[in-house]
Amino acid sequence: MERDEIKRLPGMDGFIDGADHVDVHTMDGSGTVLELASGFLSYRPGWTAPLWRIRVWLLRALGQGGHTVPDHARWTAENLPRSPGGQVGFFVVVRSDGKTHWIVEGKESHLDAAMAVCSEVLPNGHNRFHVITVVRYHNLAGRVYFNLIRPFHHLVVLAAMRSVLCRDRP
Repeated sequence: MERDEIKRLPGMDGFIDGADHVDVHTMDGSGTVLELASGFLSYRPGWTAPLWRIRVWLLRALGQGGHTVPDHARWTAENLPRSPGGQVGFFVVVRSDGKTHWIVEGKESHLDAAMAVCSEVLPNGHNRFHVITVVRYHNLAGRVYFNLIRPFHHLVVLAAMRSVLCRDRP
């Protein structure tokens, strides 16, 4: 998806301006933006535990402070914060209408990372969901860090989307 197409998605006006990295993962399914976002953030199968530990080690090796593995929160569409300023782990809600988009941002010493979950209604009544990741580097450590973890980022995003959007399929 091109940047101009991303800008036309609900809630995305100005969101990707000045980004060093933007990626979009798209999948069709039923459900809501808040169900996908909460399921996505609650997704933490056992195979991701080593990735979290590697993240902590890598950030310390890059001199980016004393990061730890975050607690595993269980979010639902009902308890997921949707008002600007609402805290979701290390993310803060930036904007959301609760129906077509839900956008959060996390700021760290090495980079700012944001995630948007947007949906478009399809003619068959399902939705086309887009999970958009936006990264802005603060320094060389941010660039090195993100480019090292980028392949794993794609694996986790796709697996989480499949977990949420495909769980009701036969």
